[in-house]
Amino acid sequence: MTEQVEENQNQALHLWCTDWGQWHRSRRLFAPPIPKNILVRMAGHIGGGEAPDNIMSADLSYFNLSLLAQPESTGKLAMYYFYVHQLRPIKLVAAEMDITTQGFYKALRKVRADTYAYYHRMVYGLPDEKFEQLCKRMETKMVDEMAVSV
Repeated sequence: MTEQVEENQNQALHLWCTDWGQWHRSRRLFAPPIPKNILVRMAGHIGGGEAPDNIMSADLSYFNLSLLAQPESTGKLAMYYFYVHQLRPIKLVAAEMDITTQGFYKALRKVRADTYAYYHRMVYGLPDEKFEQLCKRMETKMVDEMAVSV
């Protein structure tokens, strides 16, 4: 039963990161247009068209900040390769990174879960029970310091 719950959470997190990757790739659409060089202007209308629809999400922006706060690691690089750059096949990507395919997915899962935990903490704060534990530790520390100073 718990394996099924873990797999469902892992799948939901994968879908969230897929949305984040799409959001990350669309950020370039908000940059000012690059000025056309003289040859393109002389040739007339080349390329262009309507800009694609973009995802506007504060949650994905916070998730991105959470990933940026992560230390540089193989897992963080795996996140960018897998979700933003969509490099495939993973076996070749992992070989270029000098890790196994299984190691790639393991590092990816760890950073994905850590980043989501940071995001959750950033948006919703500490869970109540952890906050209470922190307060108790601080109270104990203050009592100990007061006992030492007396």
